[in-house]
Amino acid sequence: MDILKNPTTIKLLSMQLILACDQYVAKKLSEKELRELLFHYASCHGKKLFDVNGFNPTVINRLGKKRLELISIMLEGFQYKF
Repeated sequence: MDILKNPTTIKLLSMQLILACDQYVAKKLSEKELRELLFHYASCHGKKLFDVNGFNPTVINRLGKKRLELISIMLEGFQYKF
């Protein structure tokens, strides 16, 4: 898995999310691995991933509608603490 666990910027986080989602769709990444990665990003890098109104606008713009929907489904039930 060539995905960074600790990206330093929002743009780098977005790039890693795109890579992870594309690998999942291509069946190179299992659902369990994707879910674990997303929970890691959400818990450790929540300030980059989330905004007051939901996802960070930069993440929304870079990911696109379908990837964002996939991430929303995988993060269902996750509660981020501000």
